[in-house]
Amino acid sequence: MKVDIHSHFFPIDAFRNSKKFPDSAPRIVMENGRPSVATGAGARGNLVEGAYDAAARIKDLDAMGIDLQAISPSPVLLFYRDPPDAAAYFSRLQNEAIQKTVEMYPDRFVGFGTAPLQDVSEAIRVAEEAKALGLKGIEIGTSVNGKPLDDPGLEPFYEAAERLELLLFVHPIESADEGDPIGSQLTSVLGYPYQTTLMVERMILRGIFEKYRHLRLCLAHGGGLLPYNIARLDHAYSQRAPMRKNISQPPSTYLRRMYFDSVVHSVATLEFLVRTVGADRVVIGTDYPMGMGDREPVPKILSLTGITEDERAGILGKNALAALTGR
Repeated sequence: MKVDIHSHFFPIDAFRNSKKFPDSAPRIVMENGRPSVATGAGARGNLVEGAYDAAARIKDLDAMGIDLQAISPSPVLLFYRDPPDAAAYFSRLQNEAIQKTVEMYPDRFVGFGTAPLQDVSEAIRVAEEAKALGLKGIEIGTSVNGKPLDDPGLEPFYEAAERLELLLFVHPIESADEGDPIGSQLTSVLGYPYQTTLMVERMILRGIFEKYRHLRLCLAHGGGLLPYNIARLDHAYSQRAPMRKNISQPPSTYLRRMYFDSVVHSVATLEFLVRTVGADRVVIGTDYPMGMGDREPVPKILSLTGITEDERAGILGKNALAALTGR
């Protein structure tokens, strides 16, 4: 079975039917026959049918050779910039819509939800409800309104995620400078990997993975620059006492606590990722239906050298199933 852990789904009908918080509601408009979704966190336009229609999506999954896909919110639909009560409302609305899609096609989809991390107590309640709905994980951004994920105030949420056995799928958030055309174009090219790298290295050094030993993260876009910077971080750990304050082992040790998707756009880069983090830590990612995604992850994985067929089978699907279940 080939399992894609990284994709985005836009439940536009649920948002069109929202009854509360009109000032915070996602704005959905048609542009050249295709829907566009905008929130205070950004916009996604020119959405293909598979972005919001499960049946159309399945046709694309079949073309890509994907058997099972985790569908999760777009980063513009995390609602971190909204008032907590509105964010909780739209998170619940979205989570319910995603799970309904899963229930329509249970052999093809599993669902990830979101939670309003700007209010940790409410985020825990929403996560508990998401678990009860049947969702397998929660997508979180790499920061929450400027607050890094290693902030101590977020630790109760990690404790809850650990208790609920929910995978945390970590995705970069919007940070484009609309006044800088080049910078805007580089947001998803360089900004996203940098966000992920800074986020996870801070979490490692803060001791989050030492404290919450059953916390599971999946990092988008191959973990950003982390696999290519981890040896440098280990060296710094050996040289600088402050880096050893919260952790008892070299930073690279904690890579075993994470999963890394395959959205790196190169077989050579993917081979380096596998060698660095371990074949059992890598999972398929497509980033479907986004333009920066990878519609050909399976051929890349089939082209990998230096791994066993069991390891290849793991990357194609078994690792993702372990990430989703914690087993």
